Amino acid sequence: MNQVIAIGKTLLLVFAATVLAQLMTYGASIFDLGTGEWKGVAAAGIAAVIAFGYNYLSPFDPRYGVGPEDF
Repeated sequence: MNQVIAIGKTLLLVFAATVLAQLMTYGASIFDLGTGEWKGVAAAGIAAVIAFGYNYLSPFDPRYGVGPEDF
């Protein structure tokens, strides 16, 4: 169960850091986002989480996830 909590924390951290980086790139705060600009911010966060998921499921990545158990 501790591993699941650690994975959840990592996913939240990756998502939050990516969203903050995207907001800094826009030069806007959360309250300044217009009707369509939040979609780019959310897409950047989701892409970062997908990259984490790919690394976790890849049997060729020995850092964490599926890979260490198979080798």
